[in-house]
Amino acid sequence: MSLHALTLTSYDRAELKRAFSQQFAQMKLIDAMHARGPRVLLKPNFVMASAPDDPSTTHPDFYMSVAMVLLEAGFQVGIGESPAFGSCRAALAAHGVLEECHALGIEVVEFHQTTPYEGIGDHPRYARLTIARELEEWHSLINLPKLKTHKQFVFTAATKNLYGCVVGKRKFIRHNLCRNDPVLFARMVIANAEQANAIVHIADGIAAAHVNGPRGGQPYPLHRVLFSDSPLALDWAFARMTRLDPASTPLFQAVSKHVELEAAYASICAHCPPVDDFMHAPLIHISFAPWAVARSCVRTVRHNLGLSVGA
Repeated sequence: MSLHALTLTSYDRAELKRAFSQQFAQMKLIDAMHARGPRVLLKPNFVMASAPDDPSTTHPDFYMSVAMVLLEAGFQVGIGESPAFGSCRAALAAHGVLEECHALGIEVVEFHQTTPYEGIGDHPRYARLTIARELEEWHSLINLPKLKTHKQFVFTAATKNLYGCVVGKRKFIRHNLCRNDPVLFARMVIANAEQANAIVHIADGIAAAHVNGPRGGQPYPLHRVLFSDSPLALDWAFARMTRLDPASTPLFQAVSKHVELEAAYASICAHCPPVDDFMHAPLIHISFAPWAVARSCVRTVRHNLGLSVGA
């Protein structure tokens, strides 16, 4: 279990590329990915199409800098996501990088197909789960979450971002299947992250999001980028950095290796001391009202129809 932290204060691409290249070399990631094969998929956090500086989403210069490092190392690169609203293509267009992706040969991957896997064996509602089948077409997955508060999950970082590998409105259905049991929901989210099996998690905390989330948050100058081969280690570190007791959150009530996770944070705590004024959102129920699910479906259909007309 490795955990690393960088201090970065802006989204300057040259600075990001230099920092990512150095960290990839230190972690021997390029060699590890080449050993798997040439195709690498990036999974940012989009939520929905929004402005480039929206703190609720992974910043475009952040994920495009990772993509550039990989392209220069000889990889075929894709960007994939199943946003809560809209599409991956629409999010990239709103970020102003869709045409750049086309020019660079970066594949835009919409998660539409599903493949089943064994979920939580001791719970019938989550015993059989699915994940995006498109993941099978890539040799390595790099998880690029945004560090932010989340009113249904306390906070979201590496583990929860991989929930975007659940296709479409199945995400809403799984929210409701837990019947407002946050620890059960967390167990399912962890099972999903394990199935996604990202080779590394690189969290955008340069401008984190606080006060509200997962959408509508306010930017917080955390000025940190976290790297880990473990989504839980990265998430534990983010909780500690924002003065949350990790053990009090549903995510870490669902796992037992707290001593190991705290040891990982201890390795970077001198560079990532807790901040005093990061504000987490007040919690609401995990489950969605049926009308909210229906409204989301209608909004997505309208958005996709509008996108197809203009394409």
